[in-house]
Amino acid sequence: MRTGSGGERESALQSGWTVEAPPESVEPAAPVQPVDPVAALSPEGELADDAEAAAGPAQMGSLTVVLLGLTGGLFLLFAWVWMSWAQYYSGVNAATVAGSGSIGGALQQIVFWIAPLAPVFWFLSALVLARKRTRVLVAALVIGLVVTFPLPMVFSSGAAL
Repeated sequence: MRTGSGGERESALQSGWTVEAPPESVEPAAPVQPVDPVAALSPEGELADDAEAAAGPAQMGSLTVVLLGLTGGLFLLFAWVWMSWAQYYSGVNAATVAGSGSIGGALQQIVFWIAPLAPVFWFLSALVLARKRTRVLVAALVIGLVVTFPLPMVFSSGAAL
């Protein structure tokens, strides 16, 4: 690059263009990120500080992501076990339902077929309700593993209780 008169220099990009100031004195402009008005609201409905809103959501740690994968797999295993036992007991339950009337039979079938969905719903609700608070999320997942544990997997039949 050649320096012209008055401290100007020619640009190597295009002939005829000149740079007015030396490059080390020019500060690059920081990119402006748009602020989502819904994300900027605090839980009380007030606008949060601009620094908090511009920072964006915090990312989960790698240990949290691994924990979510392991517990999600366990919850899917639980759902599969509950589904297999619900299929097995739907045939056995047909004789019992015959004597309990139509409402009792319908309620019994609803309970049998909702049980496989309980682990999946627990995992998703824990993830949605506590995704920003890691300790609460871990506690909810551990409690869910205990509550939705398929007891027929431990006992030889569901009637062992």
